[in-house]
Amino acid sequence: MVPGSAATIASGNEGLHEPVRLAYARALAHLRSVQHADGRVAGEVVWNPMLVSQYVMLRHILGRPIDGPRRARIRRSLECQVCDDGGWGMHPDSPSYLFHTVLGYVALRLLGYDGDDPLVAGARRWIAEHGGPYGLPQWGRIWLAMLGLYPWSGVHPIAPELWLLPQSAPLHPRRFYCHMRLIYLGLSFLYGHAFVHPSDARIAEIRSELFPEGDDPKRFAATRDDIAPTDLFEAPGAGLSAAFSLLRRVQTVTPAFVRRKALAKALEHINFELSSTNNVCLSPVNGLLFTLALFITDRNHPNLQAALDGIEYWVWEDEDEGMRICGARSDIWDTSFLIQALTEGPRCETSDTIVRDACHWLPKAQLREELPGGPRHFRAPTTGGWGFANEDHPWPVSDCTAEALEALLRAEVAGVSDSAGQLSRTDKLAAIEFVLLRQNDDGGFGSYESRRGSMALRRYNPAEIYGNCMLEYSYTECSGSCVRALAYALRVMGDQVPGELRQRTQAAVDRGVAFIGEREQPGGGWLGFWGINVTYGTLFASAGLVAAGVGTAAPQNTRAAKVLVGMQRRDGGWGEDWRGMVDETAVPLPKEARSLVVQTAWALLTLMEVAPHERLTIDRGIRFLVARQSTSGAWPSEPATGVFFNTAMLEYRLYRQIFPAWALARWQAKYQR
Repeated sequence: MVPGSAATIASGNEGLHEPVRLAYARALAHLRSVQHADGRVAGEVVWNPMLVSQYVMLRHILGRPIDGPRRARIRRSLECQVCDDGGWGMHPDSPSYLFHTVLGYVALRLLGYDGDDPLVAGARRWIAEHGGPYGLPQWGRIWLAMLGLYPWSGVHPIAPELWLLPQSAPLHPRRFYCHMRLIYLGLSFLYGHAFVHPSDARIAEIRSELFPEGDDPKRFAATRDDIAPTDLFEAPGAGLSAAFSLLRRVQTVTPAFVRRKALAKALEHINFELSSTNNVCLSPVNGLLFTLALFITDRNHPNLQAALDGIEYWVWEDEDEGMRICGARSDIWDTSFLIQALTEGPRCETSDTIVRDACHWLPKAQLREELPGGPRHFRAPTTGGWGFANEDHPWPVSDCTAEALEALLRAEVAGVSDSAGQLSRTDKLAAIEFVLLRQNDDGGFGSYESRRGSMALRRYNPAEIYGNCMLEYSYTECSGSCVRALAYALRVMGDQVPGELRQRTQAAVDRGVAFIGEREQPGGGWLGFWGINVTYGTLFASAGLVAAGVGTAAPQNTRAAKVLVGMQRRDGGWGEDWRGMVDETAVPLPKEARSLVVQTAWALLTLMEVAPHERLTIDRGIRFLVARQSTSGAWPSEPATGVFFNTAMLEYRLYRQIFPAWALARWQAKYQR
């Protein structure tokens, strides 16, 4: 029997200390085994096959064939992610979407797989059963249009002329959320050129298979505004539909020189993003689009190969799961949590080594210089910040900076890090200044930037399959992270923070606390935006309040504890369903489903902070975590617990290793004798 197994710790609190100690030791050994030589940890952020399918289309358009081994690995990744009905979904737990299924089908055919291949045949059958590609979301139509498989007239206008508007204009793209801004940048360039790759025999075959009834302009026109029910999250509102109609009329009379000027301005922004990020770009989504933009500009563009190589930054590839392109990298995010987790637990040689090595790397990922020319391309100041990914990705984020700063401060206070892993006073103050710049007028914190546009922009979302993606919001989780880190920095840095900055920082903390209080749910707790769901939002909100001096007996914290205690399941764990993110409400897992270790760890961390007296509930959760751990020290694969834009669930693979270890660390710090 494995020490710490469910049978060993089935009843009572007696005997729990030794199983927890052993489980924590195993967790440390596993975490050390996945730590990179430079000190960071980096877990894959699993999404869906959209990006690798678009990569195949890109290579086809560029005339750059994919070699045999990689072709096989791409097929393997599609095979691993296919749904039982033959389609592909938005994320590993979702039903099939027309968008992802059509892209996956086209990619397989372009890779050379025949129509009778099981994956190809299953996808074609699913597409046919759902009415063909006519209901594709707009961003899917664009990729087909570039291959000559869909008419550009069936795509809603994505006017590059918006880049010529005065920066004060309410609809200038600088006001968009940065991911939307750069996606719009690439799409507007492609739309403005109405680029179509020359047809070939394979494309002709795909066209006849997708549209066995033949190309019918009338049907394309009749379905121009249709979006498949499988895919639709947010239909264009009346205002956006009116804007599309207006743009269609305007572009028929727009002088050619205006379009050329707009495309030149867009290309200028594209080139800046490529050069300022060493071609990795904000995300692979816009990286793929920008590579196409260079190719359209000049098929022998001197930077084309470098842009194509930049996409490799986002690739995860192995024989078991094939080639995937992740939507994000999380090296800084994961490493910051790891340091905080282990500095809270009992000291030992393994934990000290992990933290010390991680601290050697994390300061190197801080941005210490501004991007030359950044303001001309709508970049917010970057000095002092950390991003989500690593030192090669110069897009810093508020909560990533907050978590990294707090992690390094905690390691320094604990005496674990050495001088090579500690920030200078200048770098600490720069991090504080960076975070302050991301606070919005309502007291909450944005992510990459503070909000630039009116909330009315929410009604102009052109991405039918996502929600809440048009502009920066004030996020509960970002606000909790920022409030916590700022409050902790003020406490431990003391006089190192100059008086004027101390006053501004304290004021920001106070405003952040008020914002978090306003976002509390009527019955208690907080909904998540970037994670599923109440267990996630409440983890960050409560931690921020406590760090800022809101006591555990405060009403917000007692209500949060009551909510979490009430959410505990029969097996001792916690579990929330991803569908709650779609509806923006709390939805429990089905009764027959096993609880999730990540959400259990989130709930336990919160309860141990705001309601440490709830020992019965807490110890039941700890038993669940110990029982679910494997002999290797790892916790098993389970459904995704991350999310963005309501519909896109993400599996952060290191979440299920770091957060349970953190819960065990905190339990020992509070209760171990």
